[in-house]
Amino acid sequence: MHETAALRRTAGYTAVAVAASLGVVFSLPEAGLPMVFDPRTPLFGALVQTKLFFSTFTTLLLLVLLATYGRVYREFPNRFTLSLILFTVALLLHAVTSNPFLPLLLGFGRGVELGPFTYLPDLFTSVAVVILLYQSHK
Repeated sequence: MHETAALRRTAGYTAVAVAASLGVVFSLPEAGLPMVFDPRTPLFGALVQTKLFFSTFTTLLLLVLLATYGRVYREFPNRFTLSLILFTVALLLHAVTSNPFLPLLLGFGRGVELGPFTYLPDLFTSVAVVILLYQSHK
């Protein structure tokens, strides 16, 4: 029974993060924000949107994971749980700084490289976060 509840909770958090990330991806360019989508290179826009999705998705799930580890640490303060919190903070910083929208918000310009490696690190980090989230609710 506990396994089913953990799976349901993880699926719920994942579904909310997917919906919120899709909302961010599809609302930002229409909001008149300075995302650069050159019609001559539609692949660039698709890659930026994919990277934006995965980095936002990962950031949201890492926030949930950080809150979960925070609750565990309040109940059982130990060095292992503190290490998990620090590891999660490091991953969170990676996710936030790899978001392609951050340089635009900070005024640094585009600064996004093309190719599948634009979003693959975030994809793999997202998978790792889903696994950690599932394990933390088991």
